[in-house]
Amino acid sequence: MMTSSSWQHPFVNIFKHFDITSAKKCVKNGDVSTFIDRDLKSIVYRIRGLVPANNYIQFPSESVNQSLCLTGRLFYLLFRPMFDKCFCIHIDILTHEKHLIRISLSNLYRELKVTQTSIQLPYMTTGTDIHWSVLCLDLHTILLTYMTNEHYHMIKSFQLCGNMFVKNCFTSQFLYEPGIDSDTAKRTGLTRAGIRSLPRELSFPMDKSQSWHDRYDFIMFPNTTSSVGKNPNEPFDKVGNVRLPTPKKLKTNESNEIDHDELLPLTAQTTLVNGKLSRSITDLSHITNRSVSPGDLQLNWRTYNNPVDCFPLLPIINNSSTSSPNNDGIHLFVSPEPSKQSSSAIADNSDYDLTLAMDHTQQSQNHSALLPDPILRLQTVIGLTSGFNNFLWTHDGNYVIYSANAIVVQMHIETQQQWFFIGHTDKISSIAFNSNSSLLATIQTGPNAILRLWKFESRRCISAIRVPNTHDLHALDFSTGTSSSSSSLVVAGHDEQAHTVVCVYNVLNASKDSIELTCRATTHVSITHIRFIPYDTTKFISIDLDKICLWRIRNGNDLKSINILTNDTDRFEYTDLQFLHLSNHKLNEVIAYIATKTGQILELLYDERRVIRIHHLSDKLTMSKGSTFSISALACTNNFFITGSTDGYIRVWSIDFSQVYIEAKYDRTICGLVPSYDQTRIFIVTVSGSMNILNLVTKLHLNLTRAHTKFISDIDYDDTKKQLISAGQDGTIRSWCFQTGKQLSEFTSEREIPLAVVYAPNRKICACGFNNGTIKIFDLNTSIILHQVKHHNVSVTGLLYSHNGSYLLSSDEQGDLCLSDATDSYKLYKTIVEAVIRSEKGSMPLSLSADGKYAVYIGPTEFIVTIIETNSLNETLRIDISDCTLTSSDAALFARFTPTRYLYVATVKFKLLKFDSYTGKLLQIIDNVHKRSFDSLALSSNGRYLITGGDGMLKFWDADMKLDKNFQNFICHSGPIRKIFFTDDNMHAISIGDSLLIWNVLAWNTSRPTMPNNAQCIVSPQLMMTKILENTIVRSSSDQSKNSSELFQCAQQKNENNTRPITRSLSNLEIGKTVTMFQEEKKVINQKLLTKQTGNGNIPSPPSIRRHFVQRTNHSQLAKKRYVAPKNQESLELQAIIGYNGNGRENLVWHANTGFYAYTVGCHVIVEDLTTNHQTILTGKGHTEEISTITLSHDATMLVSAQCSISINKEEPQIKFIVWNTKTLRQKTSFNVSAQSIQSMTFSKDDRFLATVGNYRKSIVTIWYANHFTRLVNWQDENPSFYINCLAWNPIRMNDFCLGGTNGGVRFCTINEQTDDANLRLQVVQGQIPILLHEHSKPSFDVTACVYLTSIVNLVLCATNNGFITCWNSRLCLCVLHWKADSSEICYLTTTKYKLLTGSSTGCLKLWDIESLETNLGQSDSIDSNHGLKMQDEFQLDDGIISGSFDNTFDMGIVGTLCGSIWYICWTTDRSKTRLVASHTNQITGLISIEDTHIVTSSTDGTIRIFQLDDRNEILRFNTHGFEVTCLTSWDNSMVRSIVAGYSDGTVRVFSLLHEQMQLKLQPHTSSITTIHIPLHTIVCLSGALNGSVAISNLTQGTILRVLNEHHGLAPICTIDSKRSLDNNLYTWLITSHDQRVSLWKSNQQFELCSLVDWLMFSKADTKNHWQSSSPPCLARFIETNLILFTGYDKNQSIGIYDIDTKQIIRTMSINQWCSCFDFSTMRDKNSLIAIGTKDRLIQLRDYTQETFQDFIGNNDSVSNIKFNKSNDLLITTSSNEILVWKIIFK
Repeated sequence: MMTSSSWQHPFVNIFKHFDITSAKKCVKNGDVSTFIDRDLKSIVYRIRGLVPANNYIQFPSESVNQSLCLTGRLFYLLFRPMFDKCFCIHIDILTHEKHLIRISLSNLYRELKVTQTSIQLPYMTTGTDIHWSVLCLDLHTILLTYMTNEHYHMIKSFQLCGNMFVKNCFTSQFLYEPGIDSDTAKRTGLTRAGIRSLPRELSFPMDKSQSWHDRYDFIMFPNTTSSVGKNPNEPFDKVGNVRLPTPKKLKTNESNEIDHDELLPLTAQTTLVNGKLSRSITDLSHITNRSVSPGDLQLNWRTYNNPVDCFPLLPIINNSSTSSPNNDGIHLFVSPEPSKQSSSAIADNSDYDLTLAMDHTQQSQNHSALLPDPILRLQTVIGLTSGFNNFLWTHDGNYVIYSANAIVVQMHIETQQQWFFIGHTDKISSIAFNSNSSLLATIQTGPNAILRLWKFESRRCISAIRVPNTHDLHALDFSTGTSSSSSSLVVAGHDEQAHTVVCVYNVLNASKDSIELTCRATTHVSITHIRFIPYDTTKFISIDLDKICLWRIRNGNDLKSINILTNDTDRFEYTDLQFLHLSNHKLNEVIAYIATKTGQILELLYDERRVIRIHHLSDKLTMSKGSTFSISALACTNNFFITGSTDGYIRVWSIDFSQVYIEAKYDRTICGLVPSYDQTRIFIVTVSGSMNILNLVTKLHLNLTRAHTKFISDIDYDDTKKQLISAGQDGTIRSWCFQTGKQLSEFTSEREIPLAVVYAPNRKICACGFNNGTIKIFDLNTSIILHQVKHHNVSVTGLLYSHNGSYLLSSDEQGDLCLSDATDSYKLYKTIVEAVIRSEKGSMPLSLSADGKYAVYIGPTEFIVTIIETNSLNETLRIDISDCTLTSSDAALFARFTPTRYLYVATVKFKLLKFDSYTGKLLQIIDNVHKRSFDSLALSSNGRYLITGGDGMLKFWDADMKLDKNFQNFICHSGPIRKIFFTDDNMHAISIGDSLLIWNVLAWNTSRPTMPNNAQCIVSPQLMMTKILENTIVRSSSDQSKNSSELFQCAQQKNENNTRPITRSLSNLEIGKTVTMFQEEKKVINQKLLTKQTGNGNIPSPPSIRRHFVQRTNHSQLAKKRYVAPKNQESLELQAIIGYNGNGRENLVWHANTGFYAYTVGCHVIVEDLTTNHQTILTGKGHTEEISTITLSHDATMLVSAQCSISINKEEPQIKFIVWNTKTLRQKTSFNVSAQSIQSMTFSKDDRFLATVGNYRKSIVTIWYANHFTRLVNWQDENPSFYINCLAWNPIRMNDFCLGGTNGGVRFCTINEQTDDANLRLQVVQGQIPILLHEHSKPSFDVTACVYLTSIVNLVLCATNNGFITCWNSRLCLCVLHWKADSSEICYLTTTKYKLLTGSSTGCLKLWDIESLETNLGQSDSIDSNHGLKMQDEFQLDDGIISGSFDNTFDMGIVGTLCGSIWYICWTTDRSKTRLVASHTNQITGLISIEDTHIVTSSTDGTIRIFQLDDRNEILRFNTHGFEVTCLTSWDNSMVRSIVAGYSDGTVRVFSLLHEQMQLKLQPHTSSITTIHIPLHTIVCLSGALNGSVAISNLTQGTILRVLNEHHGLAPICTIDSKRSLDNNLYTWLITSHDQRVSLWKSNQQFELCSLVDWLMFSKADTKNHWQSSSPPCLARFIETNLILFTGYDKNQSIGIYDIDTKQIIRTMSINQWCSCFDFSTMRDKNSLIAIGTKDRLIQLRDYTQETFQDFIGNNDSVSNIKFNKSNDLLITTSSNEILVWKIIFK
């Protein structure tokens, strides 16, 4: 029979059928004409015009009243767009619901846009060579994808708007393939696959020698290959495709049928980039770069991914649905997949639908998706649904069942192991078992009234229905009795009018997909408890707060109720309802027991419908005065009753309530009592979230778990101790064991609610913010409140510690940011008012960068993302998202740092923006991350995976967003997800909200490492060997003829992915064999790496780890021409050096037996006596460049120091080594080596060999004979990208040593000595850190420190940059165990027999007890899972540990840190740490000499430090984090000495030395201050700035008097100096600027009157108009009232004396180097001296009268400051961060 649409089969030629020439059927408006196209050789229509809407072809002529009634789902258009012109295609379609929807395609649209009545699809064409194309639109799929519950029916009308050429258009149900004919399609089997050749009348002409796709393009939207197998409710991430020609020669079988893998044509995907169509060609041999290709100007930062629809109505789930028997952590895609085809499509052509289904099946296998699936598995739930009595026992008494908000938890009593029932999306209000516990029923609150039935044994949901016209389900019960009589289920909820709705279901056939609603009733009575009458499916009883109702079902579907009166004058408030356990089935003996709030138990005889007895329990108890007895829970057994009361007591009563058998006290009100089926145990739950088991026989108590009872506001994780700390709105702060979920401790606040909590970096204290603005600091060991900080007045919303724990950053709900100094009792350091926006979403406002140095927040507006420094609140970057969200209404919600340099920003439109946190550049936009709410975000530490929280679910994403399916959904929470984070090892994720959930991350394709109790992660040697064998091809290097498979055996085959590898013990013969990788493979890899390295330049980039040495930037070179005095005739002697080179590595040595102690500063080696504090600076033909490392021989007789290369510009830089005699402290010998700098240098245990290692620029290992320091061997790894970080000698086998380097590489080296030295060779065995650690670590995984264990020959400990320590068997090249020792990079590692010391890059020094480690490793059957590891003690120092030396027992030692400090550590006796040396970390910018005892220095590191000259100790420090101190001066005001400093932000700060605090801050400049001066006996400060301005400020009033702009805008100010005239009390003062100009001024004492007296101009050395930053400064100062000493960048290179009165230069002194600084001394009875510092590191001491001079070297960089002390017997100089003290010798 022919249907009404049969005339449209197989296609409809629209132009022919509807007669395009007829004005009645078609409208042609505007510039529409016909012409003959040369390519097609036929008539085509040209539509053109400036406005496309005014130039069009429309079918039918009256689109309002007429309809085309075209039912074909595929719309074909043969057209060619005009280059650089706009066009539009509008198709109006009717749905089955008679809704009119317009689908539009145009190159005018920038992005995909969907409304209720339209879908706008963007299109882009690039290039001038635009060919004719066949456009195919699958209207059915488009509508199904972007519209909810809309199904395609027919095309009503369409409109083609210029500018384009059109040949024809047609509709069909068939998919046509261009480029093949019908015979070929039939012969190759394409016809059976549903692919047909293009009809002749609708095809393009083509020569026989040409390919169709060489001349034309085929464009299809949506892409059929990408849509296959997808949920139609999800959009396509591939917007279209260009079909390529089917191969002419296809593989066929004997029956001439095409093979399975040849049925599909090749495709080149067209993706949506920046809202436009662009194509990523997958087969360049089949297609050329023509139309529909990426444009040159398109932006490549946009990525669209699949949005998630709202939860649809849940269907009934069939019993046959596939599901895992154990769905712990099952992830549910909440949008079920509807039918892929509409009914009309099936009626028209079922063959085509079958064809599409076949395509779907075949192509879906090619989709890339996030694997494994599921990628998360729920491990632990810590939570409890408060307000509901949801507690059950299993029949066997081994498990309890309870609800944790949206999850039902099944917990084993003995082991506390959990299993889960997951599927609800709101709080579960009630749970119930049927009579034999085979079925579990659960209901939820909220608008979705969902009832779920679970098969209990498999924990599989067999049915999920929505109770009609109901919400907030809150009561539930199964009927009891036999299996047939337990088929009824009663549910109570509310309707829209807040009436109570009672529904009864028949669930007898629930397993057969049949749940029948038996009856339904509505009542005005509220219901709190509802229970079936035992053994009756038609009767049940309910209670309200004050009513008792009996219910009965009549005639099968008529539900009636009746109220019961208590016949008592008192109105009871009912709290619980229970039935007595019966031994028979007689209904008239059924008694209901009802508990009341006032302490009564009512006995209700159901048959007589009356209360027969009331027990007043409060009368039988002895209560304290003022207390009341209120029953909150009731349980009944055959022999006794149990009551729980609001006073926390559990009481076991006799059957007649005459006496109490057992009385037990709990912490809070009892909210749940459930007896076990054997009536020997009782499950007890309190309102505080405590779940307990009380054994009524033994009277023993067991606590199962505890939980927060309200929303969890914040949480933090301690990776070292494996503990969590959380803050909840129930007023508690709780700490948890991460592995067991047990609560460890609890802090309770009755009047305050904790909102934010964070661990300090040392993990010993935590900070918690409360709703009243208070921040409390808790000691976790003693539970003592250490500090109470009250910087806020409203609720605290965020807390962060800086990376070293020195500062605490906090925010409140008003948006204020506060920075507190944790080292100074949390005093307020800085505040920014209204910095953070006030968010109502509840997201965490602050995020910390991976290094802890930066924080990010949204503010001060919702469109601004601000990045600040955590130690100063200085703003480093602002990002305005309003320019990149494309919608004006979009705003930022929160921002999160990635572990790398990127930043993610979530918006209110559910977008995720990815920025570069360094530059603020937008990199990526991810749309539709969530549908209704976007709550939180977390990234793994390696940046590979991303978790977002919203819509009550977690989404686990692939961070690269390169898959077809980039995420997986996991239903878990019933409300907002407050916070998500990964653990440091990425093996777990934690989410909080209504509950605390711990997830296993299954993304890593290795088995989970076992986690010992003391927070180390130990992996067995077998597992480690397994990972090595799985990823490395190995063979024996000796005796290849023997069966090399005997060495290792692996049972894992290529096709057996689940087979576990097998390892076995090694024989002694096998142990002697050396295992190496195949050299051919490594050569190929190394060649690629070498090509990549040489392509990026000859100089590799410095490593990111802190352990590796990187030479300090030094732009100066030592002057080659210098005049040095003969020996014993020097006028200067270097007396002392203040500081320590924190940039060096292993540059500190201490020998405990001899007391020899040495360290380096700049280019000097300092030997210091710890008892007398006397320094000896090693001289001779010493070093001139920075010393990178030193080493001491084990007998303490030789000290070797290594400096950096002499000239970095040389092709072969040379490093100088000096060997010092430690007894005479004289140079013994020296030698050179070709390298840039030395990374590590160590003597062998017997002092026979010295090993040196070059740094990353040239990582060469050199072995020297230590007796005469001759080179034995040079070795460099064949991998050019491998550089070495550390070296350690074997203390037992003197010829063995270990190297640790990049990419987890370990090298075990052995020196093989023959009869003569010429035969010495180095044998190297390569090892690799296990893949297990690589997969969940940072992108760069490096070995940073290594040491041999002293008692076992072959065991080596290697530390990594992510805090792991691995233990290796060096003989087998096998990693036998590893553990997490620190949360950051480990830079220092040393060991003695039973102890291990680790030092991290954050300054954490830990002492480990490893006495049992070596013993347990040798025992295969050891039961100690910790392998004897135990942390004994730890110290937190000021920065990363780079060097150290300890005695043999580790009782005491000395360590050096990155910030230039040296510490004395004592583990025993007083357990103390004492700082021996302190120094600046950056360039010193200011120097003041105070009397003859102290000096004051300032630096760009933001500190001002006061040092004592006699012992070189730092006695006071002022720190302004984040601001550079640029200049310094002193101010004596009323006998109170102060320090006045200028800063890079243009501010002036005054610090009092008496009160040790800042007194004043003012900002006279907008640019950096370059010099500052205070005239003698004034209160005025003169400051000069980088922009040439000079400000005069009053320091007592804190006001700016005036600003002088005479030098403004020309050059920076260099110096300001003044001289007071004793005659008229006037001041003459001068200003010098970098452009060699000097201005002279006169002022009164108050500096209210300032007059410019004169300008001094000097000849410049160059003729450039503008000053150069590299040119020497212009310096001048008064030496007398009328004489000025000056120097600058003049032609004569001299120092001049200028007479103010005569205005003449009266004298000049030639100098051989440009002057960078100078000072002048006036001494009685002696000639005055001029001290000059130069850029070429020279210090010149010149006699002012005789003009004689001497040059001195000793500074490592340009001399920046030079000062005489008050007595003029000392000269202090600074260069870089070092301070040199010289003694002046008058001869």
